[in-house]
Amino acid sequence: MPVWIIEPRDPLIARDGRPFGPTPGARAVSLGFPFPSTTAGVVRTRAGLGPDGRFDPKQVDRVKQIAVRGPLLVELSEEDAIERWLLPAPGDALLLDAALAWTDRLYRCRLAPLALPAEAATNLPEGMALVGPARPDPRKPARAPRFWFWERYVEWLSNPMDGEIAWADLGCDGPIAESRMHVSLVPETQTAREGALFQTRGLEFTTRGRQRLALAVYSEEKLRPGLAPMGGERRLISWRASQAQLPALPCQVRQTIIDQGACRVILATPACFAAGWRPTWLLAPREGVIPTLVGTALPRYQVVSGWDLAMAPQRPKPTRRLTPAGSVFFLKLNGEPSAVGRWVDCMWMQCISDDEQDRNDGFGLATLGAWSGQLQEMEWGR
Repeated sequence: MPVWIIEPRDPLIARDGRPFGPTPGARAVSLGFPFPSTTAGVVRTRAGLGPDGRFDPKQVDRVKQIAVRGPLLVELSEEDAIERWLLPAPGDALLLDAALAWTDRLYRCRLAPLALPAEAATNLPEGMALVGPARPDPRKPARAPRFWFWERYVEWLSNPMDGEIAWADLGCDGPIAESRMHVSLVPETQTAREGALFQTRGLEFTTRGRQRLALAVYSEEKLRPGLAPMGGERRLISWRASQAQLPALPCQVRQTIIDQGACRVILATPACFAAGWRPTWLLAPREGVIPTLVGTALPRYQVVSGWDLAMAPQRPKPTRRLTPAGSVFFLKLNGEPSAVGRWVDCMWMQCISDDEQDRNDGFGLATLGAWSGQLQEMEWGR
């Protein structure tokens, strides 16, 4: 049972790195969604527990090699099973208000590599095309769901088309940020300590009766189910195995990629690349295929750090920039159709970060979508 469900019992705090100490008015703020390194740490801690329920330091080198994929957002049923997968919104989908005034309907506009007119130029690296809408649109960007339902996501992987859709049919915003005020107590009197008021802001996964959300990770390591702490303030999570598997590659998407010799690689978790936004491991020849990067649709980078507990003395880890989940890479796949098929099977729901340890940590989990491999003609507004 390699898919594990992590369901927070309390609002989860995945710290954003801002200082939080014993000072009046301090605030512990959570990220909008945990980084893969957070869930990988929980998996490895769970895998290294000894018979007494404590982590065995002798297991450090072994557990660091455990490969983890995720986390992904899931919706749970009343039977505690995974009912629906939710994936980060793809970066090549521009969501606009369906009308010039705000409504509950959205207009999905596809972004694709563009063929510029002869008199136009960009500062992109040689061989890279500008990615954007093929034609101008006067409508304003809309407040879009952060996560798409798996059914809508598959439609976009298979055949991304411009058109209207209801906000609630497309996806949801995921866990809700919840703030709580706390006060430090004097142990002897059980009264409030003067000036020791502080605030925590966590992620509430049960959205007030409408949805019951959780995290899902993939690991082949044998783990122990039960309650365990996770994240800041050691908030409790329920940890259990699932009968589900990671979403499978749709047959239609696979065949389309083989026929067209091109694809979109869409990140389901943030990735770490040595060259910043440009992947290296992904573009290496593999399975008889030589990928060529044609264009990218990238949100603003994210920053990750952490605390190194293995070094003596303990110290902060170096800050790194991540390519966010939802980022899209448009690739041409040079190779025989059979080789392209093997390449697709090799890359689906695999981690594509450059460094092996980052891939084991779950950074850069990838899905694949269809793309014609042709540059679209760009229409100029008048």
